Amino acid sequence: MTETSPGTAVPAERWQAVVEASQAFMAAANRMNTLYELSLDYQRLLDLLSDPGSDEQAIEAELDQIAGLITHKAEAIAGLIAHLDGLADARRAEAQRLLDRAAADDKHAERLRAYVLRNMQALGSERIDTLRFTLAVRTNPPAVEILEPMLVPDEFWRTLPAPPPVVDRKAILANFKQTGEVPAGVEIVRRQRLEVR
Repeated sequence: MTETSPGTAVPAERWQAVVEASQAFMAAANRMNTLYELSLDYQRLLDLLSDPGSDEQAIEAELDQIAGLITHKAEAIAGLIAHLDGLADARRAEAQRLLDRAAADDKHAERLRAYVLRNMQALGSERIDTLRFTLAVRTNPPAVEILEPMLVPDEFWRTLPAPPPVVDRKAILANFKQTGEVPAGVEIVRRQRLEVR
């Protein structure tokens, strides 16, 4: 039988074969294809996909060895795809949940650090030794705090790599270390932090 070109009529027997194949595929696709219904062959394939040491050739070889008609293979592989897509979504959601929890934990820890630091500063205590921890008040390196940007001299503004221009804190700090001078519009601060070891 010769192939037909696009737009021409399809022979009846060929059309019937396409319809039967489509019906068989749809019947297979409509069946439940959850992970527990997969054969051991496909569970081995899932294990292989989960193994970071597996390479593409090993996965392709396992796929080729699995027996069965293409409709059965397609159904089982579609089940694997659905399972892996769901697993990826669940892992992404869990990763986001853990990131949110980590950010909240960081905020709580920072709040507690600030509380202990305030109390140690009020008592004039530089260090507390406990059975498990050493808490010490440390002074941060000097930092530039911008009070009035419009008062900062032009020489301390940076326009590169791209606009808008910004105050060059590093240049101000370098100038302060070299000359001891603090330009207008800024302040050099040395804040304290709590170190827990």
